[in-house]
Amino acid sequence: MIKDSIKRILKRIRSDKIMNRIGSGKIVYFENPLEDIAIKFVPGKSGKPGKYYAKHYGRNEYEIDFNSSCVVMGVMEGRQISKTKYFNYHSIESDHWNGSISFSDYNQRCG
Repeated sequence: MIKDSIKRILKRIRSDKIMNRIGSGKIVYFENPLEDIAIKFVPGKSGKPGKYYAKHYGRNEYEIDFNSSCVVMGVMEGRQISKTKYFNYHSIESDHWNGSISFSDYNQRCG
């Protein structure tokens, strides 16, 4: 019971850290561990909204919508990662992305 409470508190701290960096207009790299997707937020310039990019195993970086479930889950359940881990993420095999999933399958999962 105490262990679950600590996990919830840590999850909230990680989520707040990601949201604070996004709100302050900094580039943020974070991971959606539930779907093994790395996400990058790049702030917009001159008052324009920022953009989100994603990577997963076997795919290069691509742009995703700010209201995508991947982004929302990444902020709420995720953790911040390093720039190096983000740029190498396409070569990290996982349970979800093993290279055999087609783009149309991905759109059904996270679009």
